[in-house]
Amino acid sequence: MNLRPVELLGVAAAGMLLARCGSNSSSPTAGPTPAVIVSSPSPSSTPTPGTSSGLPAGMVCSSPTPPPLLRMSLKIHAGEPRRFVLDSKPLVVNENGYCDKVGFGDWKFCETRPEGDPQREACDYLVTGKAQDTGRWGPTWYYENAPCASFPGVCGNHGSNQFMAIAKEEGEYRACAAEGWPLAHDGTRCGAIQID
Repeated sequence: MNLRPVELLGVAAAGMLLARCGSNSSSPTAGPTPAVIVSSPSPSSTPTPGTSSGLPAGMVCSSPTPPPLLRMSLKIHAGEPRRFVLDSKPLVVNENGYCDKVGFGDWKFCETRPEGDPQREACDYLVTGKAQDTGRWGPTWYYENAPCASFPGVCGNHGSNQFMAIAKEEGEYRACAAEGWPLAHDGTRCGAIQID
């Protein structure tokens, strides 16, 4: 086989590279070049209860952070003929004396913080997550098993508070915490109220 000088040089270089494969030499040029490992960031679309990360700027729910959701409690906050303002609040289990620590006493369950506590809104956010239809912090509202957005003129999200909704017809209304957020052992994501 007749090789030109350039080809001989290429064969020699290839031979040297093969000779180095598996070499135990401690010289800096021996062995394979270290690979650069690029890791993709892990998804974190919603914060997990127990941390204030991900809350809107300036909001804090510090220790003790709320335990898992037991259920959503609903009531009619205000009513007029053919128009009801519905209100919801998350209730949590009394885990590790949480209810007593935040001022409710040794109850079986309680709200995340007492009314008027400056951290209440942030702590409620940590327990409910964000509404599926609006992306705002608070529960997703349903009328007769479908999101309120499916029934304009019958059921609507409150303009500035996702924990409230406007009801204009008879039927069952529900407020549900976000899927994937911790739930107490015997808990439920939703609370319901019937308007007759």
